[in-house]
Amino acid sequence: MILNLENSYHILGLSLSFLFSFYLLFNNTNGHKSNIYIGLFIFYLGLENLEVILCQTSFYSSFPNLYLISPTIGFIIYPILFFYIKSIAFKGFQLKRKDFIHVIPFILIVVLNLFEYYFKPLEIKRQIMTNSELKPWFVTVIYYTLHVQALLYLFLSIKVTYRFKKIVKENYSNINKRNYKWILQLTYVFIYFVLTALIYNILRFGTDMSWENKLFYISAPINLAFLIWLIYKAMSQPYIFNGVDANIKLLQEYLNESEHAKQVQEKSFSSEDSNLKNRALKSKLEEYMNKEEAFLNPSLTIFDLAKGLNITSIELSLFLNKELHKNFFDYINEYRIEKAKQILQDPDKKSLTILEILYEVGFNSKSSFNTAFKKFTKKTPTQYRENTVKSRS
Repeated sequence: MILNLENSYHILGLSLSFLFSFYLLFNNTNGHKSNIYIGLFIFYLGLENLEVILCQTSFYSSFPNLYLISPTIGFIIYPILFFYIKSIAFKGFQLKRKDFIHVIPFILIVVLNLFEYYFKPLEIKRQIMTNSELKPWFVTVIYYTLHVQALLYLFLSIKVTYRFKKIVKENYSNINKRNYKWILQLTYVFIYFVLTALIYNILRFGTDMSWENKLFYISAPINLAFLIWLIYKAMSQPYIFNGVDANIKLLQEYLNESEHAKQVQEKSFSSEDSNLKNRALKSKLEEYMNKEEAFLNPSLTIFDLAKGLNITSIELSLFLNKELHKNFFDYINEYRIEKAKQILQDPDKKSLTILEILYEVGFNSKSSFNTAFKKFTKKTPTQYRENTVKSRS
C-alpha cells in the first residue's frame, strides 16, 4: 500500500472512527443506550475506511470470507441510526419484538452472500474480488439495495423528527431546542452521507471512472469535517438530552385508536349543548390562566394544566384544537408574550434585561422567546420596548 493523500485520509478517518466509537460504546454514562447506537454508526464509518485500505493489500486474498463484511453490516447500521434518532427524541424508548422487522434485509443479504459467494470455491471467490471491470450481479444488488434502504430510513427519520415536534407542540409549553436541533442536524448529515455514497457507487459501478478521483478530492475534506463534528456532538449531547415521553401519542393518533376518545369528541362537539359547555370551559380556562398564571412555569405540560382544571388531557387538547384552533404550545406562549409585553411597557421595570424578562414569563431560551414574540407582535422584544418608550415621550 502506497502512503498517498487518499490513503492518509482513510487512515485518519479509520483512526478517529474506531477510537471514539470504542469510547462511546464502553463509556458508561446516563445516555449509554444512545451512545451505543451512535457509537456503532461511527464504527461503521471507520469500517468503510478500513475496507478501502485493505482492498489495496493482499488481505482479502488471504481472508476471502471477510470481503463482503462491510456492505453486509451496512444493512443493520441504517436501522441503528434510525433507532438513535428515536432514542434522543423519546425518553424511555425501548426496542420491541416488532422491531425485528428491521433486521430482515440484513438476514436476506447474508443468505444471498452465502449462496453466491461464501459457498463457492476459493478460486471463484478470488475471481469475484479481483474482477474490478465487471462486478458480479449480486455485489451490484447489495450496494444498490443498501442505498435504497438508506433512503427509506432517511424518510423514516424525517417522520420521527416531524412527529417529535408535533407532540411537543400539542403537549409541552417549551421545545427542547437542543434535542430538536441535534435531530435536525443529524438528519442533514444523514442526507449528505446517503447522497455522496450513492453518487460514489454509481460512478464506481459505471463506465466512466474519471470522476471517481475528482469526487474524492471534493468529498474527502467535507467527510472528515462531518466525522469530527459528529464525534464531538455525539460525545457532548448525551448529557443534555431530555426527550419527550415515548408513550405520548398525537391527538389524531389517539382519536384513531380510541373509541372512548371518539365518544368524548362527539359528546363535546356534536351535542346540542356543546356551545354552552365550550363557553363554560373557555371561561374556566381563562380564569385559571389569569388567576394562577400557570404559563409562568417553564416546564408546564398539558397534563399539568388539565389536572388544574379537573379535566382529562385529551378533553383539553380537543378543546384547544377544535374550538380555539390552537395547539397547547402556541396557546401558552400567547399568554407568556402578553405578560412580556406588560413588563416591557412598565416604566418601573425598564431596568430588566430581555434575558431576565424571558425567564420571568416562562421561556427557557432567547431564541424561543424572540421567535414567539415576533410571531405574535411582528416585532422583536427590543423593537417593541423602543416603540413603547417613543410613544410615551
